[in-house]
Amino acid sequence: MDRRIWLLWLHSDDKAVNRLMAQGVIAMRRGAFERAFERFDEITRRAPDFAEGWNKRATVLYMMGRHRESVADVQHVLNLEPRHYGALSGLGMILVTLGREEAALEWLHRALEVNPYLDGIRHLADEIGERLKGKRI
Repeated sequence: MDRRIWLLWLHSDDKAVNRLMAQGVIAMRRGAFERAFERFDEITRRAPDFAEGWNKRATVLYMMGRHRESVADVQHVLNLEPRHYGALSGLGMILVTLGREEAALEWLHRALEVNPYLDGIRHLADEIGERLKGKRI
């Protein structure tokens, strides 16, 4: 089921956008983050209502260490598709990187509410929850 959802998210009715998406994903997998960013950025200009263009751009921004920009793109994704569990969990992971574990935990739990089968996210949320238990008064 998860794979089918991702395939739906990745598909646009615009062939040029689909081509850019494929090029961006390949570039990202190869570590060519600037090239990937250019492709995803073009998608957001051509198809501003296509949530996955924003999500992929957020992902590559995160990989480039541009965390605050990544957060802004994730928020855009969630405005377009509030149940996008990839974006919800991605925001949680960005917040972990920024040292904001309490906020991160909230977003990770939101992702798990939408898709309870995210085992890696559940494990991360459990780890953070255990760490935070010791900090709470």
